[in-house]
Amino acid sequence: MSFDFRRKLSDSRSSSDSCSEVIGSQKSTMLEPTLLPISPSMHSNGSMSRNGHNGDSRRSSMVDATGRFCSQPMSGSPEILVGLCYDDKHEVVSVTIDKASSLGSDVSHPPDSFIRILGLDEFNTELSRNKTETVKHTTQPVYSHHCSIRFLKDKVETSTIKIEVWTVSGILRRKQQIGSISIGFASSTPDANEHWQQMMQGAGITVSKWHAIQSPE
Repeated sequence: MSFDFRRKLSDSRSSSDSCSEVIGSQKSTMLEPTLLPISPSMHSNGSMSRNGHNGDSRRSSMVDATGRFCSQPMSGSPEILVGLCYDDKHEVVSVTIDKASSLGSDVSHPPDSFIRILGLDEFNTELSRNKTETVKHTTQPVYSHHCSIRFLKDKVETSTIKIEVWTVSGILRRKQQIGSISIGFASSTPDANEHWQQMMQGAGITVSKWHAIQSPE
């Protein structure tokens, strides 16, 4: 599945100079985007994941007002919005953890949560680790977190980014991993694999997608 990402885009504020989230001179923001439909060729055809949800959590792809490719919102199961961009000049993947949805069903006691981002090689060896700030008391946390992971050109195709979702609760601040999503060589869903391929084809464009959080094995 492929489509043309190659459009003239200006440099973004990203740490990777060639990774862009803008069209023309319009700056990207972390505000809720205005969504415009795009070609059906961008829609996913994922299969069922092990937690019973469809592997492509949000099938209808969209382009937001800043020019980022983003999948269309749905509701119900826990999901996370992830942006990826590969800068082949600097050999880094820029990762954006925008927000999550439906983290917990008890709206009267919403959880504190944070996201851990791991860079893994083909043997599942950890190359890097990063985390967001903890967002308190909400089932719809907004993280607005950016980080960069170094993957050499000859290794990026066999690399994986694992994104873990953690909650923190109780007086003892007990941490519990509620699920994760792996994107890249060891993708955990067909939609995650497609996201990685779209990033590689993106020529410096940040590609954002919602992913269903997979329950721990």
